[in-house]
Amino acid sequence: MKKLLQLSFVLALILMLALPVLATERPEVEDAIDWLLSQQQANGGFTNGFAEGADLGATVEVILASVAAGENPRTWTPAPLDYLQAQVTSGAVQDAGGWSHVLVGVVALGADPHAFGGVALVSKLLATADPVTGRFGDSLFAHAYALLALHNAGAEIPTGAVELLLQTQTADGSWPMFDGDPVDTNTTALAVQALVAAGEEEAARDALTYFQAMQNDDGGFPWQKPSDFGTDSDANSTAVVLQALDALGESLDDWQPEGNSPRDALLALWEEESSGYRWQAAIPGANVLATAQAVQAVAGLNLIEVAQSAVAAPAPLLPESGEAPWELYIPLSGLMLLIAGLFLRRRAENNG
Repeated sequence: MKKLLQLSFVLALILMLALPVLATERPEVEDAIDWLLSQQQANGGFTNGFAEGADLGATVEVILASVAAGENPRTWTPAPLDYLQAQVTSGAVQDAGGWSHVLVGVVALGADPHAFGGVALVSKLLATADPVTGRFGDSLFAHAYALLALHNAGAEIPTGAVELLLQTQTADGSWPMFDGDPVDTNTTALAVQALVAAGEEEAARDALTYFQAMQNDDGGFPWQKPSDFGTDSDANSTAVVLQALDALGESLDDWQPEGNSPRDALLALWEEESSGYRWQAAIPGANVLATAQAVQAVAGLNLIEVAQSAVAAPAPLLPESGEAPWELYIPLSGLMLLIAGLFLRRRAENNG
């Protein structure tokens, strides 16, 4: 009887503690989200850290970071979803870049991309394509992002838009942001993910040779090599390349030139003092865009999987079916075992 009592108490303790253990905090992710929340504006949007007020692109990056971290921004007050809707209904969104960002943010937040604020976002984005070239936006960066937005919204990616990416890919598998410019890691990483989303993985894999040439010994990536801005690894470039490698199913064991992977390089840029990420190691201070993109990549979210990771509207504690969420069964089971143990102990004392 004594052993049974001891076992009951041990099992109860384990089960009662199980839920907190399963939710072990990752400071480089959870604390980074807290820091990003400190940058939120009164209208629900987020600053980019370089100018006053909310910025559409920065807001969507923070939304993606929070979703990657397992947060639900639809429960935040003020709500980023309200900010996105205000941007749409006010007429502030006009070009492919703007519609793409809103579309990605709306999908990530689990809202309807075909009827958001009375606007069909997919149709709006499709209408910005050049009727001759099929290009979205004024850069290949914007073009690739638009294809990813359409993919995550469940829309068909225009064949001409995919052909444009294939035609503009350079000999080493990379892309420039603008026609005639030097190639860069960021545009290439977005184009790679867009091609994977469009079913052109073979062409996307051609970029791996370029990425290998761009990787630094610390495991990270710069914007370009050579570059007038230096070739130190930066959080934004490293994050988006890491997302591209993830989309291609690459093992990080194959991306450790000196024992450090791109993920290691990102984590090295995390500041314990602020809980945000630096842009580069030599430049102190947390950066909003660097933090948002780093969290996405560290948490394992690539830009092909936004729809699969989308959050839903806040639900009540007990679903309408009356069935309790499975997470509740862990502490409840522990409580039941604890009660059973107390009952057995009382019974043993009475019989003793």
